[in-house]
Amino acid sequence: MGKKPRSKRQVDKARLQAVKVLYGVLEEHAFSNESAAFHLADPELDARDRAFASAIIFGTLSNLPRIDYDLSMVSSRPIEKFDPWIRTILRAGIWQLFYSYQATKAAACDESVRLARYLTGEKMTGFVNGICRRLARSRPTLEGPNAAALKVGLPVFLFDQLSAWYGADEAEAIGQWSLESPEAITIRANLCQMDAFLNWSGREEAIGMGLAPRTWPPHAYALTPKGRSVSETTGYKQGLYTLQSRAAMMVGALSGVVENERVLDLCASPGGKTGHVAELAGCKLDMLASDITPERVSLLEKTLERLGHDFVKTAVHDATVANPTWRESFDLVLCDVPCSGLGLIQKRPEIRLRVNAESIERLIGIQRDILEHAASAVAPGGRLLYSTCTLNPHENELQIERFLASEAGQTFELEDLKAELVEILPGEIKLPMSERLPGSVFFWPPRDQTDGFFIARLRRRPDRA
Repeated sequence: MGKKPRSKRQVDKARLQAVKVLYGVLEEHAFSNESAAFHLADPELDARDRAFASAIIFGTLSNLPRIDYDLSMVSSRPIEKFDPWIRTILRAGIWQLFYSYQATKAAACDESVRLARYLTGEKMTGFVNGICRRLARSRPTLEGPNAAALKVGLPVFLFDQLSAWYGADEAEAIGQWSLESPEAITIRANLCQMDAFLNWSGREEAIGMGLAPRTWPPHAYALTPKGRSVSETTGYKQGLYTLQSRAAMMVGALSGVVENERVLDLCASPGGKTGHVAELAGCKLDMLASDITPERVSLLEKTLERLGHDFVKTAVHDATVANPTWRESFDLVLCDVPCSGLGLIQKRPEIRLRVNAESIERLIGIQRDILEHAASAVAPGGRLLYSTCTLNPHENELQIERFLASEAGQTFELEDLKAELVEILPGEIKLPMSERLPGSVFFWPPRDQTDGFFIARLRRRPDRA
């Protein structure tokens, strides 16, 4: 008999798309959010399929250190020697074995074998079946000096770094938080279209996704998409809201922006904070937003167009290089700098797998250059707002301390944001003030239930002396 042709009907659609996303992230260094948005747009997937595929993707990435431990304990072959597709299929299958509420152990094994046959042929099906069946019978005991890290889904390097910065208990808390999968996402209403947003909030589309106001900050709402694509909603397409975490919204809220100010936003793409600052000024300001490549600026421009902020000018500019024409020209300069992104590992779980000492050191150098050149664009009496979405104090508080001690920072002073936070946050919320750098803001995810975020605002002395 001839070989039976492979058919997509032989494999589960949700599992197939999930494995494709995981392959892109783990083998080709794609970003999980972008890859998932592409592959889960498959019209053959219904809302339930998308929800299951998303669970496989984010669950596998979040628990990968422990999954790879399990795999290494039952295979004599090193994981790095596996065929890349087989490695990906097994990782997704192991997640289903031990973490999924939808998949039975039998289904996890059988579907992994089907995926192996569909994607690589018959040769490795026996190997995949053997690994899955062995693990289904008994999961390896987690033991050894790295057990605490692997238990909460963190690579050993990252767990050790977090422990050095905050203590082992807090490192464990961060890992545990990163494994949680909140059903709701946070959106920010477009302040310049509030009437239209409120009108949309009463429609079936918004009600069907459980639209509800967040307790903080102002104009933050929760949506529960339940497998539906938020970007495909009428409200999103009309620019009535944008996706943004509560911590990220605080960048705009603490910018101090007012009407008619001259504002420069460096590293602006994709444009969420740009739009927020513009809206807080009533869409009445002289604003320039820039980023390093034409592609990133194009993404920024699409966001601004969707939100109706065509008054914001854009430019391609490398923020690590000073622009002499901008010298002392702006009342407010925003620096949401490239960072290690450790505050986002709950929603971008692949970040935990990519951070290392070399990448952090490189980013610290980039941030230092951006701060120095951003400072030159601040007018006397103006403000410099620095923010990151990381938990690393060397990219946060210590970066600001270094800048203030440098020649470029001599004319700047750190402003205390406590009073403004009191005005914004409900009284029962513990103020997210940094203990390392009093006056600056630091959101700690397990405590504040939002992304990890750091914000510092500096003011240039009017006399520059």
